[in-house]
Amino acid sequence: MEGDAVHRAAARLSTLAGATVVRSDLRHAALATVDLRGAVLAETKAHGKHLLTRLRLRDRDLTLHSHLRMDGSWTIVRKHRPDGRPALPRHLLPQLRAAITLDDDRSLVGLGVPVLALLDTREEHRVVGHLGPDVLAEQPTATQEHFDLDEALARLGKDPHRPLVETLLDQRGVAGFGNLWAVELCFLRGRWPWTPVGEVELEPLLALGRKMITHSLEHGTGMTTTGVKRRGQNHWVTGRSNRPCYRCGTLIRFRPATGAMHAREVWWCPSCQPAP
Repeated sequence: MEGDAVHRAAARLSTLAGATVVRSDLRHAALATVDLRGAVLAETKAHGKHLLTRLRLRDRDLTLHSHLRMDGSWTIVRKHRPDGRPALPRHLLPQLRAAITLDDDRSLVGLGVPVLALLDTREEHRVVGHLGPDVLAEQPTATQEHFDLDEALARLGKDPHRPLVETLLDQRGVAGFGNLWAVELCFLRGRWPWTPVGEVELEPLLALGRKMITHSLEHGTGMTTTGVKRRGQNHWVTGRSNRPCYRCGTLIRFRPATGAMHAREVWWCPSCQPAP
């Protein structure tokens, strides 16, 4: 999941601020016995692709940390069963990982959430401290007030021989770019995705990436990179294998994901992004 989608989720969950938990059902092994009744929701912040939902329970500040990966989601449910539990379609019940019912007749429901942990808020660094600067810093939903460009450049350039696309996907460099943004940035900067990152001007690339992902977050453009919202025309190369490049007409090429860390599906134009 891309960072802008996670920040949108944080903004949606923050609308629950001030509500009190009246029932909780956390279906992760380490949290099976946790009871959040009486906790007051404060806010939800994002750092890259991580969500930090903060709450206060009996004079203790806690954070419910989650990572949605590819398929997880948080949903606000307003319909409930007679027993007070959120009303969900039967086919979604196997995906239920968290159901937190509030005193305002709403429930926070986590479906397919693969990573869920509860920790003291002062220890949030345990789950996000390894991440690089958030590309969406300065947004109301971000944990960081400012984007540290020098820190980002230092982290991204740590291994100058590493392929550009893999470097952008490693959240320890900068946090928030997913596969779509990484692939599209390589195209827009005219770089073969496997160009050693040490050969790339990173500052203008980061500036462009932050501008696009911020625009997507603020305007709800559905992560379009071409300016066209119509499905099939909203990306320059992503998902367009064997179709003509919008710039030069060359057929877009595709490389499937491998088992290596940070190796995802990659699309590129061999003419606009020539290999060395």
